[in-house]
Amino acid sequence: MSDTLRPVSIYTLFAQLFSSVAREVTADFGAAGAAAVRRGVRKYGEARGRHIAQNAALDGRPNTIENYLPYYDMERSGLFVYATAMSDNLIDQEFYKCPFAEAWIKDGDQSLGKLYCDEIDRAIAAGFNPGLKHEEITHLLDGAPSCHMTFQMKKGDKNAK
Repeated sequence: MSDTLRPVSIYTLFAQLFSSVAREVTADFGAAGAAAVRRGVRKYGEARGRHIAQNAALDGRPNTIENYLPYYDMERSGLFVYATAMSDNLIDQEFYKCPFAEAWIKDGDQSLGKLYCDEIDRAIAAGFNPGLKHEEITHLLDGAPSCHMTFQMKKGDKNAK
């Protein structure tokens, strides 16, 4: 490895790849392209959620809110700074630092990053359990000091407490 080159985080590379593809699709197809990118992110997220549920099931665990984060599929390196609080039937997360958001902000690609961020967590939760609802409260890409989100099992869901 060169003494002058530094490795780039996989999160940064992912964000840059995503924005490069989304930029071309939206440039060529406008709003229809943006909608297609969002649909693709949703399908990808739902598949990830189903995979998380399958991993929990391999350990004999149901796809309840208590098993969502322990079986979550993406490693969280020190590049993420966040706080998580769990209470009965609720996950409250606040991300103060996110390498995806940092890359999109640095490159001026907040609107492209939003195509991903507006869909991914909601889709993963729905793929894991259709009764697990995601709500975005604030977002780094909108200039907020954090991405604040909650996940709550819909009342009456068979997997709710």
